[in-house]
Amino acid sequence: MNVSTATIKFSRQEIETLLNALDLALSINLPIDEEFLKPYHSVKKDLNDIRKQLIDGEQESNGHMTKEDFYGDVCQNCE
Repeated sequence: MNVSTATIKFSRQEIETLLNALDLALSINLPIDEEFLKPYHSVKKDLNDIRKQLIDGEQESNGHMTKEDFYGDVCQNCE
């Protein structure tokens, strides 16, 4: 089975907002099949891992990340 992926750039604050929304959605006590919620738990785990990597990277660079480091190279025609 082929799985498509996408590269999406989020700030740490945006990731934390997504995590808060997932926490809220997963904490609501509705009669929902647990099988239905599995993808949401998976996304939450992945976002927590990414958040940890961002925090570790911020501590490693001691907050001296440039715009180029965060956004990567931007082509001249794209600006």
